[in-house]
Amino acid sequence: MSKKGPPAEGSSQWKKNEKIINSNPFLRKLRDKSHGHSGSIGSTGGWTPSQAYKDNYDAIFRKESKDEE
Repeated sequence: MSKKGPPAEGSSQWKKNEKIINSNPFLRKLRDKSHGHSGSIGSTGGWTPSQAYKDNYDAIFRKESKDEE
């Protein structure tokens, strides 16, 4: 008994398999995990606020100023 392995990427069988996987959230999650993608929930948008932004958040977005305290 010979093992064939997965179909070559880009072949017609591979495309059929991908279509099935993409239509099922459970299969998509398993495929992503096997490819090494993290299973994080939500999106951060790829933006991490700088320390200066964090330090000045209150001054930027609060209605009260620090002088009134």
